[in-house]
Amino acid sequence: MEPQMSSKGLFSSGASPDSSVFSIPGVKERYHNFVKPAADKRDYRGLLLTNRLKVVLVSDPDTDKSAAGLSVQVGTYSDPDEILGLAHLCKCMLVIGTKTYPKENEFNKFISEHGGSTIERIWCDRTEFCFDVTYPYLKKALDMFAEILTTPLFPESAIDREIDLINSEFESYKSSDYCPMIQLKKSISDPEHPFYKFNMGNKETLKAIPESKGINIREELLKFYQKWYSSNIMSLIVVGKESLDELEAMIVPLFSNIEDKSTTAPSWPLHPFPPELRQRRIYSLPTKNLRYLNIDFPIPCTRKHYKTKPIRYLSHLIDYEGPGSILSALKRREWCYRLRSGSTMSTRSFDFFSIQVNLTEKGINHIDEIIGLIFQYLTMLKNQGPQHWIWEKHEKIMDIKFRSKEVQDPLITVRHHVDLIQEYPMEEIFSVDDVMTEWKPELVTELISLLTPENIIVHIAAKVFKEKCTTTEFCYVLPATWLCADCLNDDMSAELTPSRNITTTRGNKKQPPQTSSHFNISSEDVRSMIQETLKNELKAQLSIFSDLLNSNLSRELHPIKEQMEQMNDSMTYMNNQYEDLLKEYSTCKEELKVLQVENSRMERRVIPTNTKRLSAKKTRLKTV
Repeated sequence: MEPQMSSKGLFSSGASPDSSVFSIPGVKERYHNFVKPAADKRDYRGLLLTNRLKVVLVSDPDTDKSAAGLSVQVGTYSDPDEILGLAHLCKCMLVIGTKTYPKENEFNKFISEHGGSTIERIWCDRTEFCFDVTYPYLKKALDMFAEILTTPLFPESAIDREIDLINSEFESYKSSDYCPMIQLKKSISDPEHPFYKFNMGNKETLKAIPESKGINIREELLKFYQKWYSSNIMSLIVVGKESLDELEAMIVPLFSNIEDKSTTAPSWPLHPFPPELRQRRIYSLPTKNLRYLNIDFPIPCTRKHYKTKPIRYLSHLIDYEGPGSILSALKRREWCYRLRSGSTMSTRSFDFFSIQVNLTEKGINHIDEIIGLIFQYLTMLKNQGPQHWIWEKHEKIMDIKFRSKEVQDPLITVRHHVDLIQEYPMEEIFSVDDVMTEWKPELVTELISLLTPENIIVHIAAKVFKEKCTTTEFCYVLPATWLCADCLNDDMSAELTPSRNITTTRGNKKQPPQTSSHFNISSEDVRSMIQETLKNELKAQLSIFSDLLNSNLSRELHPIKEQMEQMNDSMTYMNNQYEDLLKEYSTCKEELKVLQVENSRMERRVIPTNTKRLSAKKTRLKTV
């Protein structure tokens, strides 16, 4: 079965609106022709409400769980300079209580009591609220959910408690490596850019500093909410057992009440690492015994090129692990055991293309040589230019995977797609990450042209750099230091030479000439490359699923875990008692055996005597 097509083909420049069917006040336009996998039997409908809220409805008659998610295009980059972490606090406070449901955490308790879970997440440029719940309770849950966006109370009594929770979250990240490393990278970026900000928040930034300046946090929360929480920069997705018409009738009266404040979603046209802040090398001490090399290239945002996916094309080649790959060359030298690449810290305005190398103990002493090998490979790709057959192979594999993709859990569906509604044509949100349809080699060429020694930020983390790391980054008390100098010297530049053409057998087509090199990718390698891509995608999905389970079920399972631990203690006690009883039983059994033997001996001595006496009595009786 073919994927459902839009009226303008598999992809169109925009969704196809329809205002003529099933008229409900509050709906401006409807969209019907969603691109979806062949195995997906769910029904879809898109809505543009009169308050400009974008909505996607998903009807799944076979589901036992319903789910909903709402995304607003504002995040931590919009924190006021004097209250870092305010967006995070606002996200937490919104769900505490509303005008109609004023009890603290009434929404979360309702969801929990009816077999569901809630997730609130915040990024630099967006905030998301998601939940799932068992089927009969969707309507009630949506009513409570809509109130969060229309009549939040921001109760004064809960603010300090939520700040404490945020501070606990901040403290917990000190024992990890990821967040401190991100904050370290922020600290060497442009101080005028929001990327530079410490955006998680803690007691210092959300309580001590504002109080010292006479700032009322609740008033600032209300200002932040009033400024940014506008329906025209929001999107909503709802998955339910009900029909599309029933879902539409359910959500429109509730969510069309969200105020349209004509807010412009924030954007940041400049990159946080302008040219003068690049060519840097950072050393840091990880909290764990890790060794890795990160190479970051500041690049523009490429999301609008989703039909070509130039980053995916490049990562596909760099992450290849077969003969002639970067990884095989590094493994042969025993310098690393893992290499991966791709987009990191992406926003609507800017991006980073990053290459991460997990180093061996030997590799930590060969950083410059590793960087040199990577640039040799990048130079080779640049000289050979984009290869259509590589893109085509990858496109076909992605298409096959998309067509056979299974239906996702309702909560995963809303989490993965609610933010896409704002950035892509509505009818393509379920295919935008999985399908490529346009070959534009100039986009690949442009991307590769940015991966140069002049456009680089190098970050090296290992315990051996203790003497180098004398500077302290202020937020996470993370030992670090950096050298504002070229990461590549003249000797290394001589190594940056192309190796050979990327070739493969392509029927009778004329092939480019072949020369000797360490970086040959053959048709057999392509098959390995495809297999590795599939494996990596599966790993990524499993990782997401694992994170979802951990984040959603830990709170629910904690009481059960305590009960299980108590039961385990009880079972251990009972087992010990049972073993003691067995020992006592064994002892008693041996004693019984002895007693039985003694009884048997006694019977052999006593019974014959008694028998003689009875016989004598019987004889006397007969005589008488």
